[in-house]
Amino acid sequence: MKLTSVVVFCGMLFYGLQADSESAGKVRISGYAPGYAGEELVFYSRTDDISFTETEVVRFRVDKSDEFSVEIEADNAPLYIYTNVGVHYAYMYVEPGKSYKIVIPGKTEKSAREKNNPYFEGIPTHIAVINRDSTELNHLIRIFDQMYEPLFGEPLIRLTMNRDYELLDSISNAFEQRFAGYGNPYFQKYRKYKLGLLKIMARMQSASNVSSQYFYPEPVLYDNVAYMELFNQVYDRYFLFFSRTTKGKRIFEDINKHRSLDKLRNTLLTDNVLGEEQLLEMVILKGLHDAFYVEGFSRLGLLTVLDSLASTTTYPEHERIAGHIREKVTRLLEGFEPPDFRLMNREGDTMSVSDFRGYYVYLNFCTSVSYGCLSEYDVLSSLSEKYEKHLKVVTVFIDDSYESMLDFLNKNDYDWEFLFYGNQPSVLKDYDVRMFPTYYLMDRDGKLLMSPAPSPAEKFENYLFRTIHSRGEFR
Repeated sequence: MKLTSVVVFCGMLFYGLQADSESAGKVRISGYAPGYAGEELVFYSRTDDISFTETEVVRFRVDKSDEFSVEIEADNAPLYIYTNVGVHYAYMYVEPGKSYKIVIPGKTEKSAREKNNPYFEGIPTHIAVINRDSTELNHLIRIFDQMYEPLFGEPLIRLTMNRDYELLDSISNAFEQRFAGYGNPYFQKYRKYKLGLLKIMARMQSASNVSSQYFYPEPVLYDNVAYMELFNQVYDRYFLFFSRTTKGKRIFEDINKHRSLDKLRNTLLTDNVLGEEQLLEMVILKGLHDAFYVEGFSRLGLLTVLDSLASTTTYPEHERIAGHIREKVTRLLEGFEPPDFRLMNREGDTMSVSDFRGYYVYLNFCTSVSYGCLSEYDVLSSLSEKYEKHLKVVTVFIDDSYESMLDFLNKNDYDWEFLFYGNQPSVLKDYDVRMFPTYYLMDRDGKLLMSPAPSPAEKFENYLFRTIHSRGEFR
């Protein structure tokens, strides 16, 4: 089978991309957002591709003609930015000193279920750049992806089942011929690491071979999406798998018993593809991140090693990544403060976690259409009244609008605190809400006491009574 049988080439119009020599560190983006007149949109970027912490790049409002114009700061490297608009996860790449005329995907609203699912990823959609030419980065990546993505169908099956190295060579040659002469450094690396991902997904190369060919002794490309995608695939749960080898069996002891970065480093250096310090630290960061979600590793040991790396690394990027990993893994960890929020109550006042200090807080996430939520409201009302000197029941209410929450409360005699999630929908993801209801319990200092906490039907009151009584707090 020839590669051309699975690839469709589309004719595209080329336009000149405007260069902005007067502001080399800035990027100008203007264009159209059909259906979003008067609405506020946000572009984000990822601070790193291990913790996947996102940061807001720019927030802007679309005018009544569906048009907008914004300016953002950019470093020397191309920046990957994205926005969640309706059912679309819309993304693009921007390079410093350039101006882009774009069209954001037309408005298609999420369903009610999609809106209430914080893990709904959206349809990946490469934003259309109008003023492009044949060498513009978005154009190159779009054309490459049109050739690349069909390979994960029948060609991948054939590569995997038959170890068809002739087909692999023809694929590599086809890409080389199609993109010969395009000198954009980011795109060259993007293409290299995407083909590396194909090889490992087809099991044409082992993880160790890919590591030595693509990562050691190459410099770490923190901002290249394809590099980090392959990196995360190759080193996924690396500590767990390496611990099963003769060389790596000391990993659990290094972390759980000694809590030692130096001992862990020495153990990992027995893997000869990790001899370069920059790569070694990145693998340690990835390994520590993944180990928090694997049974057998001490969380205290992992945090101690992570803090040691953050305080001793000579790479600013690694200190930043370590901080993001720590924030992520301790976000819902018992004994730590949970994510803050600022949500509106029924009186129209904005409330945050700190407003409930001095009380135990039984935080729950509910909707007006969940039988599991509604069936426990009477018990919540009883708990709120019975333990009013000690406990605040707080419901984060998920519904279509603030007005619908008020209408629900007007029809029901519930007098504990209700907060509407709508002005900060990210609160669902912050608290890892995957079902309704979901409960957490915080102590009087605002730290998580139970994460997650049992529901009222799961004898929560017994636990609360024992906790308050054991601390001598009944009065």
